[in-house]
Amino acid sequence: DVPAIRWRRYGALAACLAVVLAGAFGFRQWLHTGRDLPAYESAQESADGPLAPQYSVGTEIREIDGSGGRWNGLFESSTASDTSLAWLDLEEILALDTVIFRGTVTGLRYFEVTVGGLEETYTVASVEVSDCIRGDLAAGDTYNVAYRGGPGVTTSISGDLENLAVGSKAVFMPRIATPDTGWSSGDDYFCHVDLAELYMDEGRRFLFLDTGDGVSYAAEVYDIPASSGETVTLDDVTAYLRGLLEQ
Repeated sequence: DVPAIRWRRYGALAACLAVVLAGAFGFRQWLHTGRDLPAYESAQESADGPLAPQYSVGTEIREIDGSGGRWNGLFESSTASDTSLAWLDLEEILALDTVIFRGTVTGLRYFEVTVGGLEETYTVASVEVSDCIRGDLAAGDTYNVAYRGGPGVTTSISGDLENLAVGSKAVFMPRIATPDTGWSSGDDYFCHVDLAELYMDEGRRFLFLDTGDGVSYAAEVYDIPASSGETVTLDDVTAYLRGLLEQ
């Protein structure tokens, strides 16, 4: 009868809405709790080729060996443009939708991303958060941060990202990866979220790296006072950024 049909119709709509809401909630929880990287198979180990990304279109992602270059030889230079981002002043940098946190690199993995014939090398750093300065990241959790470049591959915007190693301590200012963040080549699209929860466009102004002899950062942008009167520390960076955000 008509009431029964109407009930089934509304019931189906309610079920669809529940799935959508559950997916949105799950995506948010995925960021807040950290996650393992997808098990992208190497070209050497998989006869079936790489696993399919979830959000990218027309894109192949393969994990590659960081000790000696690509499985089939040396790393090649990035074929995409390395044009630096437009110069931003301090106020504009802080206005960007970045999270800001202090943490320690616990692992590095390397990936070859092929989009519409263009090949890019990406590094994904797993970082354990010790202090979240801006955002919802939980101290003690580990998050993945993706950025272009890898062993033997640098770009004009790498900055100190190329110096990150397991055990490195730094303050990071990455963006949150979503299904809408990435880049295209023709009709093909690479989505950052297929590699990591967070991504960095460049390392010069968005990374403060502890070198063991002080902190390496864009001193022409950030006027960070050293509490000891000599060398800037990550404690100084943390206090400085918190002070700016509270203004």
